[in-house]
Amino acid sequence: MAKALMGTHAAPSTLRLLDEVRTLRQRVADLERALATAEAARDAREDVDAISQVDDRAPAAT
Repeated sequence: MAKALMGTHAAPSTLRLLDEVRTLRQRVADLERALATAEAARDAREDVDAISQVDDRAPAAT
């Protein structure tokens, strides 16, 4: 009955694990955002390179 009145308490080691999992999930989310940003920058560079390659070609002889 005391547990019902006071609630259950997690062991300190469990709390540390939960904190570490939360920290790691946040780190993964940060890395995923950084990867998405890097991929977008790479794609933009590839688009610019493709356009410049088209512009650098010699005009067709007619």
